[in-house]
Amino acid sequence: MRFETWIVTFLVFSSVLAGQEYDQHEHSKHDQDVDNTLLVEPIPQDIDVNRDIAKLGWVLFNDPNLSSNQAVSCESCHDLATNGAETTRVSTGVNGIGLRNSLTVFNSALNYRFFWDGRANTLEDQIDGPITNPLEMDSDWPQIERYVSRSASYKQLFSSANDLPISRDTIRFALAEFVRTLQTPDSTFDRFLQGDSTALSAQELRGWETFQTVGCVQCHQGKNIGGNMIQKFGYFTSINSPQDTGKHLITDQGQDKFYFRVASLRNVAQTPPYFHDGRTKTLETAIRIMAKGQLGITMENDTIADIEAFLHTLSAPRPSILEEFENE
Repeated sequence: MRFETWIVTFLVFSSVLAGQEYDQHEHSKHDQDVDNTLLVEPIPQDIDVNRDIAKLGWVLFNDPNLSSNQAVSCESCHDLATNGAETTRVSTGVNGIGLRNSLTVFNSALNYRFFWDGRANTLEDQIDGPITNPLEMDSDWPQIERYVSRSASYKQLFSSANDLPISRDTIRFALAEFVRTLQTPDSTFDRFLQGDSTALSAQELRGWETFQTVGCVQCHQGKNIGGNMIQKFGYFTSINSPQDTGKHLITDQGQDKFYFRVASLRNVAQTPPYFHDGRTKTLETAIRIMAKGQLGITMENDTIADIEAFLHTLSAPRPSILEEFENE
């Protein structure tokens, strides 16, 4: 990194850490010198999965009979036809309304932890949560194993999927294998990362540069532009609800209060409402909240519009495997 790049980055982050307001006009002349592209990566085109097992997982994902009332499937809260999530503020399951907004399953295999509080380490472990939660599917594995084992169609699907035996572990594996196929690699920003210097418009490029210089990229990074760390929500300004203290609800440790997994920004323009509690439906408001709470700065409207334009470049077509499965 060149010396002038290093010193600009240092000065910007010193300003942020001091809680000072960021003046876009004062720093805009330095934006082009700051290059954090090494912190982000394009989504790979090729995915190493077993297609037959993934197809089995797709059927299970869409099956409401896995829930206790035979009315709630994984797809109920993760709409595969649109954004892999839902448009309601929080999810509604078998026994009522939940506490948190559903996260998209698109690109979720790229995350390092799962759930808003990061309590699950693998996709397979994550599946236990909605299956057994009374406010989601309210089921249990013995009930699901009995149902699947008695189904002739499932017996055929398991046979086609490498002759897998029917069990809790293989059901979880099939669901996880399906979710691993749900990647969206063809965004405008991916083309930019792969070397197409004309992919971004002038406004989108300004938004990407600002995204770097003010510090957004320090948390929203990696292939998923997020999803790879847990951070305090409301670092500079309290923006939390006392009803949901994040990781603290799992650990009961005071230092974990209001710590949440950083959300992926992939397809973020298609996944409102935003934040763990679904508090806002617009990217503009979400950016304003994050600037104040996480960076300690007040952004001008033009700066917010630039960042919003950049975030739209993270949108990509829905995973192609879905159309294949739907048409078979």
